[in-house]
Amino acid sequence: MSFRAEKITKSYGDLMVLKDLDFSVEKNEVLAIVGPSGVGKSTLLKCIVRLEEQDSGEFYLNDVPVDDTNRTKIGLVFQSSSLFQHLNVMDNLLIAVRYHKIYPEEEGVKKAEELLKEFGMLEKKKAYPSELSGGQKQRIAIIRALLLKPLVLCFDEPTSSLDQENKNLLIDIIQKIKKDHAIIVVSHDSEFIEKVSDHTVILGKV
Repeated sequence: MSFRAEKITKSYGDLMVLKDLDFSVEKNEVLAIVGPSGVGKSTLLKCIVRLEEQDSGEFYLNDVPVDDTNRTKIGLVFQSSSLFQHLNVMDNLLIAVRYHKIYPEEEGVKKAEELLKEFGMLEKKKAYPSELSGGQKQRIAIIRALLLKPLVLCFDEPTSSLDQENKNLLIDIIQKIKKDHAIIVVSHDSEFIEKVSDHTVILGKV
């Protein structure tokens, strides 16, 4: 399984953020995208998952251009966990699964419980986001992304609100899930990047 970017360019008016950017990442690899604030790291992630559209260039998943037919094969774990506060953990996990009809209902619940158990969170399935720590919220966000069966999983500044214990747990989780996924991580955390990344793309001012 492979994901690659070819000649990605993105501007906002006269401000060019990304110019002719090329990179690739394979299954069982972690690609880190680094650089100072304002060079387009988060913009690049938004283009990858089609929250925004690049001006030119193309993303490819297994040599097929990424479009609305295969975009759900690319997941994104946001910087904030983006959980719905009025829903408990299980309903947060299943809302996108139900919308996209990824599994029959019983199978979706079973798969969610399996991942909750694997991530040490099964006892929290009826809890609400306000009852969870920052690290627990992030694990729920990762499980939610995994339930959509992505081939590529992107993380936007995943350590920004984590203490060292939860950073170490996140490192273990990424090392575990990369066996079945290509991972793209945007981060300012150089210690974290050094521990998880196999390759690095450095963005600078265009």
